[in-house]
Amino acid sequence: MQKAFIETQFPIARLSAESYKERKAVSGQTLTGLGKWWGRKPLILVRACILGMLMPASDDPKKDREIFLKILTMDDDGTWQRQKGEIPVKAWREVAPAEIQDKYFGARGFQRGISDEEKEFVLAEIWESLTDQQRQQLDDQRRRAVSDRAEFDSLPYSERLDLCERPENVSGPTELAWNAINTHLGTSASSLTELVEELGNRSFGHSPRVGDAFCGGGSIPFEAARMGCEAFGSDLNPVAGLLTWASINLIGGGREIQREVNTIQDKAFAKADQQISEWGIEHNDKGERADAYLYCIEVKPEGCDYYIPVAPSWVIAEKYRIVATWERADNSEHLMPTVQSVSNDEFKLYKNKKGASLVDGRIVDPLDPTRSWSVEALRGPDGLRHWNNEDLVPRPSDVLQERLYCIRWINSRGERRYSAPDTADLDRESKVLQLLRERFAEWQDKGFIPSRRIPETGAETDRLFRERGWTHWHHLFTPRQLLLHGLISECWNRLSSSREQRAAALLALGRIANFDSKLCIWGTLQGGGIGGGVQTFSNQALNTLYNYQSRSIASIKTSGLSLGSPSAQRLSGTVELVDARDIDHECDAWVTDPPYADAVNYHELGDFFLAWQDRLLKSSFDEWQADSRSELAVRGDGKDFRQSMVEVYKNLTLKMPANGCQVVMFTHQNPRVWADLGMILWASGLKATAAWTISTETAAGLKKGNYVQGTVCLVLRKRVEDEPGFLFDIYPMVEDEVRKQLASMQALDEQGEPNFGDSDYQLAAYAAALKVLTQYSTLDGKNVADEVFAVRSKNEKSEFEQVIERAITIACDALIPKGLHDSWRDLNLIERYYLRAVDIESRGERRKGMYEELARGFGVTEIKPLLKSDKANGTRVHTPSGFGTSLLAPIDGAVATAAALPRRGRVSSSGPHPFAATPLRHLLFAVCETAAADNDPNQGRQYLRDTFGQTYWGRREGMVRLLDWLAALGNSEDTADWAKDSEAARILAGRLRNDDA
Repeated sequence: MQKAFIETQFPIARLSAESYKERKAVSGQTLTGLGKWWGRKPLILVRACILGMLMPASDDPKKDREIFLKILTMDDDGTWQRQKGEIPVKAWREVAPAEIQDKYFGARGFQRGISDEEKEFVLAEIWESLTDQQRQQLDDQRRRAVSDRAEFDSLPYSERLDLCERPENVSGPTELAWNAINTHLGTSASSLTELVEELGNRSFGHSPRVGDAFCGGGSIPFEAARMGCEAFGSDLNPVAGLLTWASINLIGGGREIQREVNTIQDKAFAKADQQISEWGIEHNDKGERADAYLYCIEVKPEGCDYYIPVAPSWVIAEKYRIVATWERADNSEHLMPTVQSVSNDEFKLYKNKKGASLVDGRIVDPLDPTRSWSVEALRGPDGLRHWNNEDLVPRPSDVLQERLYCIRWINSRGERRYSAPDTADLDRESKVLQLLRERFAEWQDKGFIPSRRIPETGAETDRLFRERGWTHWHHLFTPRQLLLHGLISECWNRLSSSREQRAAALLALGRIANFDSKLCIWGTLQGGGIGGGVQTFSNQALNTLYNYQSRSIASIKTSGLSLGSPSAQRLSGTVELVDARDIDHECDAWVTDPPYADAVNYHELGDFFLAWQDRLLKSSFDEWQADSRSELAVRGDGKDFRQSMVEVYKNLTLKMPANGCQVVMFTHQNPRVWADLGMILWASGLKATAAWTISTETAAGLKKGNYVQGTVCLVLRKRVEDEPGFLFDIYPMVEDEVRKQLASMQALDEQGEPNFGDSDYQLAAYAAALKVLTQYSTLDGKNVADEVFAVRSKNEKSEFEQVIERAITIACDALIPKGLHDSWRDLNLIERYYLRAVDIESRGERRKGMYEELARGFGVTEIKPLLKSDKANGTRVHTPSGFGTSLLAPIDGAVATAAALPRRGRVSSSGPHPFAATPLRHLLFAVCETAAADNDPNQGRQYLRDTFGQTYWGRREGMVRLLDWLAALGNSEDTADWAKDSEAARILAGRLRNDDA
């Protein structure tokens, strides 16, 4: 069988840069305008994977790579073509058909009154009407930021991308590029869809059929359809199904469908706006209209005769230094807020939690900070009262009450004002509640607002019961939010006459709910510092809040449906709600991003959106079941998870021809999960033929937690051979494969586009081990199915898992810090660990998980004594001065007694730490002594002579090399606390270099 391009090579560096650029676009990504989903893979990565599976590898790898990049417009010509720059409106007008010129253009440009959205449609229509030659002539008139081609080509690839459109936003390769592509591949295509059609017919006898059994947010089916494949997507969750269907039929529906949907959305918002104005619930008597509302929880603890408003901070707007303060009112149980601007000095105090009434899980009295109460104690031994369906606000007897404490107003001139609510504002709040109650039962019955119960036993949903007493999804919304959302839903559905329009309404409601719920943090820096709401799912959890925001109708409009630019052609594809184990759809290629063993609880979080969509979903998709069917979801990390995954991938393998191909995307760091994945794919009848690590996430510093920056794309084929494997042979093969994989990544790394992180190298090591292991049908005579489902004790490891861990050890040993190659062989494992830990710290790594993974690879069991800090995202390694005199023990064969050691320090009752007796530790102490002596190296030199005795002379050259490496650490911003010790190391190295007997 001829190998596919993706089985022989993959442009990792450029794809990583493109994926990173796409991720950085955030809301500008093509599919995010449809609604929230977690872990969507970059479209450029999906496109590259599909193309890589379809394009055959030739005996000229260099030419293959050149052609592959040309197709994706990722070659030098392609990036020049993609360089952003405005084409003058005059140039567009000159090439536009006469009817478009008359309708939209004037003498100098677009006619007045044409919206930006209309302009976008017009330009797309003009572009579609042009020949390739006309398009090239138009493109040549771009006002490029870098007009000189040689200067542009000299830029690093990642810097070029800052000036470029994404590949999906350009028309594709030039005519000249297509000539080269067709010559090499023996095709006659002039577009990507034509090329895909030809390659599919050549391999499978028809257009390639590409499927995704866990379609989620729809990236894979959408991109497959856009490339011209017969796209298939399936998922259990109807929210995922709707997002995927909409990606193909709304974003991919063509200009007319998008016009219809956008028109309906505008009309629905306009009707809702008109009704809200008639009700008078957003306007005051000053001619202002509310722009945002801020609410908080308040409680009346035992022993306190007034309610305490609760928030971790009372800062409202950074730009204007707006804060809320509280004071006691006569004859009232409630404190009264004052919203005001304060001085710079005072504002700094509020940013540092002045007046905060929630501190370290305790309620603090803002009028008397010496008094505080535990949040848990306030809930009581029996917990909070559970709300019923009709509860729209807390009952007077409830522990947790809710109150409005600030409104941001805006006048006709666009001027904003922040104020505490007055009596008229509170009357309007009461009217909102009354209007909602009048419509509540009818709207629930018609599906305009949620009526579903929240599942009680979920990992995420359990907290809603425990922390707030909420039992139904509508409890996560204020009365104002329910009234506005329900009104928009009612208006939109009355206007809708097609499946596309009704589906758009469901998606819009989901987006609005995400940006307007009681789980939306008020971000004081949003909007340039004026303050604004942050989405519900700013992380992958349902986090209850003590203060939150509610939007006005004008603000809600900005979070409605966004379809972006219309696709050039109308897409088609099949989307089903079906268990992946029961899929009965043949595909030539499967591209899947399976559920991670301990990651997102999709079925629970998806119910947040499904609550707004379930009843209306049936009117548009009567064949779909409006339930997440959580009992069938593939999740967990035990035997049931493995069983489910084997059944899924065995089914996908059966639904694939003998020459078919699969790509499984995976990013998990835990070796046990990787071992499970390997055995799952093995037991499913698949073998890994290649593995590539792509940086798909934004920079590590922009996220918190032990996140993996890279995604491994495992390329798989059906395993048709029945070849036995033996560990004796497999271990050296794994070592060779790991080293080969790492070497290829390091070669790209040295080109600087872009750098791989340490986690990426570890993921690559896991994948390389799978590539070797899955070639065999048995391992030392053991059937893989028995291994997958074997019950083991907590610390017992399968032989498969041991091979995976051995791969990590090989990777750790192979990844030698620059400048230490000549010293590495003389270091023991714990010395290597310490230096590697310092090395990754010098490159900005702070995630504790990475230091733990390194320790596992080097066989180090106790790392805490080596760390200055072991915070989850602030891990730092001790410097020589940081160690001081601690962690020192005699070196076997170098010191006769412990008398030569410093008397200060600590000794563990269980014996010294292994690092304490290493030559490296004593060298670090000599650096510490030099630094303490104001950089006089003689004391450090004498310590080394005394410690190592006659062996000092044989060790001296190695010590100098290590000191030179340590001296360079002071040059890195990420190891600034090494400055003092690095200078001492430099001076000590010079003294040792010139030492004589």
